[in-house]
Amino acid sequence: MTLSFDAVFLALVIAGLTSDIDTVQQEHCIIHHIEKKPVVYGNEAIDYGADMMVILAYHKFLDDWKDEHSFTGFAGKTALLSCYRKLSKKYPDVCTQIEKALTRLSALEEKKSGALDQVSETFADIMEILFTGYGPAAQSQRALREMGRNLGRWIYVIDAFDDYEEDKEEGSYNPLIYRKDGIEGVADLLYNYLAEVSNAYDLLNIKKNKGILENIIFIGLRRRTDAIAEERNKTNE
Repeated sequence: MTLSFDAVFLALVIAGLTSDIDTVQQEHCIIHHIEKKPVVYGNEAIDYGADMMVILAYHKFLDDWKDEHSFTGFAGKTALLSCYRKLSKKYPDVCTQIEKALTRLSALEEKKSGALDQVSETFADIMEILFTGYGPAAQSQRALREMGRNLGRWIYVIDAFDDYEEDKEEGSYNPLIYRKDGIEGVADLLYNYLAEVSNAYDLLNIKKNKGILENIIFIGLRRRTDAIAEERNKTNE
């Protein structure tokens, strides 16, 4: 229920650094309780990605509760609190660094910062923490760090770019609203981030999952950027 693109991509990348054959079984789950689905067992990289997904989801629910006092935020952070406490003991450095980065991000959002680079860097910090926190991938730290940072920048900026009109209408915070140049040049920034993600990927020795990873990096992310850039251009016209 808290499945996210960030965590799935993270799991695919770090799992692809080994050539270990995955053990796959068919079974039911909460979401697919009628038809059995393939489930991978015994893959530490996927387990790590799932743990990071829960950590991010907990903070998202917590943020929603603090900002909007939403029922969903309260229910989500309450449901995940026990899991988060366990994970904070399992990954104390990761959780501490993420909490500090989110505190910096909240401070920038509260003062309605228009410094897009500075705001997106805080989310880049978070993604770097996630991509470099998996011990067995230590030999690929440099490439994973660059991939995480630039993917984090892309995720934050593309969300702001996509929500620009809606946030203006609703009065929600969006750094592009307070940016001196508005949305001018944002598409170019996004393409630059994707180029850096591609460069980092080329430095990795990927042994499996190459097809889906290259589809995401070289096609999927590009198409998403193209679509939102085209939509913003139409709106401006």
